[in-house]
Amino acid sequence: MEKKTISAGIIGAGGSIGQEHLKRLTKRIDGVAVTALYDINKEKTDALAAAYGAESMESVDALIASDKVDAIVITAWDGVHAEMTNKAIAAGKPVFCEKPLATTKADCAEIVRIEQAAGRNLVQVGFMRRYDPDYRKIKAILDSGELGKPLMAHCISRTPRIAAGFTNAMQVTNVLIHEIDQFRWLFGEELVRGQMLAARNTAFAADGLNDPQLALMWTESNILIDVECSVNSYYGYEIGMEIVCEKGTIRLPLPAEPIVRSRLKVGNEIIDNWAERFPKAYDNELQHWINHLRGIEPTAGPGSKDGFAACCIADAMIASQTSGKVAAVNFDM
Repeated sequence: MEKKTISAGIIGAGGSIGQEHLKRLTKRIDGVAVTALYDINKEKTDALAAAYGAESMESVDALIASDKVDAIVITAWDGVHAEMTNKAIAAGKPVFCEKPLATTKADCAEIVRIEQAAGRNLVQVGFMRRYDPDYRKIKAILDSGELGKPLMAHCISRTPRIAAGFTNAMQVTNVLIHEIDQFRWLFGEELVRGQMLAARNTAFAADGLNDPQLALMWTESNILIDVECSVNSYYGYEIGMEIVCEKGTIRLPLPAEPIVRSRLKVGNEIIDNWAERFPKAYDNELQHWINHLRGIEPTAGPGSKDGFAACCIADAMIASQTSGKVAAVNFDM
């Protein structure tokens, strides 16, 4: 594809991230037109299609096969990512799949094999933190070597509430997956073992869900990473990180807010959700994807092999949730 407008279809357009990407692709991303939408909720799909001038499709297969669609965006629920990605590859159409690429290692491996058989790189995975300006600055500092080698990283991942049906495994595949990919990218090496530890449960956790949890992960060179994962933090949404290096530290800043002093109190507002924290990252990653499809950007974004590696690490972390022990990561296809 050479510098033409890309016609995109969105699968899962009615969900929260689907609607965010629909607005983004139609209002802020250059070189793309959203021409087709599908969601399991047909009434919502019809309303969105009417509002955005797209066609409401009767099925996933119809959207992928449409000659009005050059490329596919998948924002449906995690469990169908693999199936839909494989259908897009089979149709020879580039696909942007939100994370995770799949929820099991076996399904991710199958995507890699099908893409390799197609003879083209067709998949980009929605690991958007690679495109966040603050994370990119951290990456540049680490790569410069000015602080010496990284030794440890401390992280928090707090979400005020989560939808019904959220499971312990999803704490890894849907939440921790961001830290898994970001550290593969930031440190330039694999995460080779990990452990998930349960804490005292918050009163807001649904039955059967351990929340919060603590993830411990080690890289090939033994950098130790700890991540506090909470999906019922109640008070707000916060993503934090500090990397400890030989000659100093790097701290991820929280979003800047005015600090207000008033009668006997001082404070600032805390954001409520991921869409408020990472709008620029999502803009950058989708613009990069479209630019790559148009032949403007030569470098591809994170692909199926990145999705597979992240899934291998996630599998080890999920195994640790049951065993309580440190689990080694198996990267075998």
